[in-house]
Amino acid sequence: MSTFGSMQRIEPKLIVIKIGGSVLNELTDQFYQEMIEMIADGWFPVIVHGGGPSITKMLERLGIQSSFVNGLRITDQETLQVVEMVLNGKENKEIVRRIQALGGKAVGLSGIDYGMIQAERLDPSLGYVGKVKSVSFPLLPFFQREKVIPVISPLGIDLQGQIYNINADMVAQAFAVYLQAKKLIMVSDTPGIFRTEEGKKKIIHQLSPKNIEHLIAKGEIVKGMIPKVQAAMECLEKGIDDIYVVDGRQDGVLAKVLDEDEIGTRICKQEVVL
Repeated sequence: MSTFGSMQRIEPKLIVIKIGGSVLNELTDQFYQEMIEMIADGWFPVIVHGGGPSITKMLERLGIQSSFVNGLRITDQETLQVVEMVLNGKENKEIVRRIQALGGKAVGLSGIDYGMIQAERLDPSLGYVGKVKSVSFPLLPFFQREKVIPVISPLGIDLQGQIYNINADMVAQAFAVYLQAKKLIMVSDTPGIFRTEEGKKKIIHQLSPKNIEHLIAKGEIVKGMIPKVQAAMECLEKGIDDIYVVDGRQDGVLAKVLDEDEIGTRICKQEVVL
């Protein structure tokens, strides 16, 4: 029996997997093996990755201070060069290496390549931090035909050739909407979204946009989780009905999401009582 369900549909079902920089170095071979097996089972993964912790470490080594506003890194020209180096030169190629070491095929790209991510400045006070203006992926049919997993770093470019650092959650959301993906999986080092009950943290397995707004207002959802849930809500508004926040270190995490087991936090339109 197939690990990931039926192959009745000829066309592969697209799924966007966003891998957070916080968990990149902790993912096991099993995680990447599951990703490879998806293709044989009628799915096609498009990977978007971050790299925040590695960027911070490299900046520290170079004596460059990091500053954040609402989970977004303030990016001057010097910081942008380091961001490019770490995302494209280190993290991107590490994911490609891991997939290919297990017998899969992968190609490393950034949003700059082929002008896939057209960007514009998000806020002048943040420097070269961008937002997605539009995305395109003309090479996707070739990758699907050749069963090559695309691995995309979250850099974009504007019409003048200026490169921008973009939050990876927002890039994953943009690709999920553009591709009309069946699911968006946000892979992190946390088992989901929590709330505090009687002094103890408890995972919430399902949330709606209204639930999310309530938790942000209460200070339960903070820092880097805010861009994640904002990206999820944007997806829901544009036709992507299944978004998950999961811990990539859990055994069988991708298979469990595709089998719709209770794992992590599922973000969907259906409101639940908290």
